[in-house]
Amino acid sequence: MKHHSPTLRRTGRRRLAVAAAVALAVTAGTAATTGPALAAPHAPVAGATPSAAERTGPFVISANAYVRSAGSAGFVTSTRHETVADTYQWNRTADGTVIALPPVGRGQAAPRAAVDGERVATRTSATAYRILDMAGGAPVDLDVSAVGSAGELWEFTGDTLVMRKSEGNGVTSLHLFSKPGATTVHRVVAGLPADARIARMAYSSGDLAVQYRGTVAGRTEERLAVVDLATAKVVENRTVPGVYPNANIALTPTHVAWATGGDESGVTLMTAPRDGSQAPVRRTTLTGNGGYLDLRLMGGWLVYGGTLSTTDLSAVSLKDGTALTGLLRNAVYFHGSGDTLTAQGSTARGGTGVYRIGLGADGRPAATLVANTGATTPTTVVTQQAPATADFRRAGSTAALRWTYGRSDLWVDLRVTHKATGRSWSTYTRLTGTATEAAFAWDGAYSDRSAARNGEYTWKMVAGSLSGVGGTVERNGTLRVDSGVAAHGYSDTGSPDLLVRNEWGHLLSYDVRRFLDPRNPDWTQVPHGGGWYVYDRLLSAGNLDASPYADVLAREKSTGVLWFYSGKGTTLAKRTAVGGGWNAYDKIAAGSDLTGDGRPDLVATDKAGVLWLYKATGDGTKPFAPRKRIGGGWGAYNLITAPGNVGGAASGDLLARDRDGVLWLYLGKGDGTFAPRTRVGGGWGGFGQIVNIGDADRDGHADLIAESGTKQDPWITLFKGTGNWKAPFKPGDVVGIPPYESADTAKPRALPF
Repeated sequence: MKHHSPTLRRTGRRRLAVAAAVALAVTAGTAATTGPALAAPHAPVAGATPSAAERTGPFVISANAYVRSAGSAGFVTSTRHETVADTYQWNRTADGTVIALPPVGRGQAAPRAAVDGERVATRTSATAYRILDMAGGAPVDLDVSAVGSAGELWEFTGDTLVMRKSEGNGVTSLHLFSKPGATTVHRVVAGLPADARIARMAYSSGDLAVQYRGTVAGRTEERLAVVDLATAKVVENRTVPGVYPNANIALTPTHVAWATGGDESGVTLMTAPRDGSQAPVRRTTLTGNGGYLDLRLMGGWLVYGGTLSTTDLSAVSLKDGTALTGLLRNAVYFHGSGDTLTAQGSTARGGTGVYRIGLGADGRPAATLVANTGATTPTTVVTQQAPATADFRRAGSTAALRWTYGRSDLWVDLRVTHKATGRSWSTYTRLTGTATEAAFAWDGAYSDRSAARNGEYTWKMVAGSLSGVGGTVERNGTLRVDSGVAAHGYSDTGSPDLLVRNEWGHLLSYDVRRFLDPRNPDWTQVPHGGGWYVYDRLLSAGNLDASPYADVLAREKSTGVLWFYSGKGTTLAKRTAVGGGWNAYDKIAAGSDLTGDGRPDLVATDKAGVLWLYKATGDGTKPFAPRKRIGGGWGAYNLITAPGNVGGAASGDLLARDRDGVLWLYLGKGDGTFAPRTRVGGGWGGFGQIVNIGDADRDGHADLIAESGTKQDPWITLFKGTGNWKAPFKPGDVVGIPPYESADTAKPRALPF
């Protein structure tokens, strides 16, 4: 036979909220067409889109498509796939023409749309780029070996690659590549300091704004320069003190824009005329939150968005300070320059999609839908699945609630609420791409991870459009949770509870399921009244009367009277006396059905070492029959506990620990007698208490709770049952550390009885 000591695994350290010392435990849109890599010359994918004359409104791209770059004539999108690499395509704004782009290898840069015209730049090797003409012209290959793998493409103007090269130690330089003839022309931008660390760039009408940190005239500071791309020289250079590092910059022929400040002071948007006629002007200040800020200048407006501005696209007039908010909701992937800006987002009218931001007839920025990426149809429920009852008494049990909808592009909220207490579980999901089903699996725990009470529940499902188009839909219903009654449960959840008496005599229970859940950091107590200090022995007795709930037995230390507390599900009834003379026993255990009648019995050892059996009657007014002598020799043990059925037979068993710390198993025969004892293992002498907890992990086998350590540093250890009498317990898991609180530092809580 295999013997083992109570090996411990410390899997977590959670603290009881108040308890000082453990007295006992009692339980406790349509996808765009894509094709193979392009070969020269390039042509639109056949049949991919209608002509401009045929198209009557915005075209449709995949809901999984994301704008990677954009220019005056179109934009590049990438589409995510679960099993294959992302695909890229060019989308012409005018007519929705779609052209598949060459695949991109892992770690390679995505294709980049030109700011001007219908060209896309793709990297073909570490030292070469290919410029693809989306209008059907021949591709152009550029040799960028002058910067090699240290060069990054930051801007593409349509005929010029603007690349930043790392020179080491954070220092960078700026390089221009073009091919007006048969040979690649490489130019290094002049006028930037040798120690420049380039952070941002912005292009507009042949000029390039560059934000960098470097030394000019002996001072190292943040600066903003303007480069004339025709001459590859810096033509303007100004200081921008206190620049906000998580924002880009903007440029037009007349103005530059940047941001200053930080999280504590707020982020201020700044503009200045390029001719130097006026000092920089503060346009608006946003609350700092560390988020990204995207700036663009358009005509006489500063347009901004990003996570710093709660993702909505807004604008402020450079002329009179007029503010426009909510131009585009959830604006992301903001690209372009001048009067041709592109962003993904949503409006109440157009839904989710790709929008062109331009000046309207009134001279103000406005968003015009170019391509739909989300559904615009009404939000409807097609099918619904919700159970009438739910049972969570076994680990892994769930209640499935499922809805399908007439569209995707939805958010879905679900809340399940206990009618009697108002406690609830809630969850949320988003349906993007082509997904139209929301499936939820409730595991029978509230949102705080405590076990859900038995009883009546309501559920409420609300689904609404992510784009704001199509409205919301709501469904309501009821279900009943029936997880049964745990043999050591005091919360009416079907889950066992751990009973604890603290140093002030208050009885508390703790949901075992909650403190075994690795997602839950806390043990939350439920009070069961004060005055329990009058007892010197407390027992979780199982169900002894006509009610279905677990009861408590308590021996009064001054009189030896045994008292019975009938369980009422979540409370205990007033006590009734079982009888006197119980101080004749030095050890008492209850909770195992030793007689095979389905009721938990009680055993006790007197000071002579005789073990006595008290058979349960099922009558709360007289819970036990007269005692029956089982046998002698039990004085060799200093602890006995009744764990229920741990040996795999139909009847309950007993565990006894001898003075050498060896734990022995007595398998019950079902007639009040036991098979010869078997050795569980040694090393159990370090535990002050070993008590029955019932099926804590809900796997169908009875478990043990043991308390060790000192009053100042106690440990709670769970030994999970195996159902095998030869090795009845797995190695112990340390599941909690109840904190010690002295009367000098904490006042007793007045807990109602």
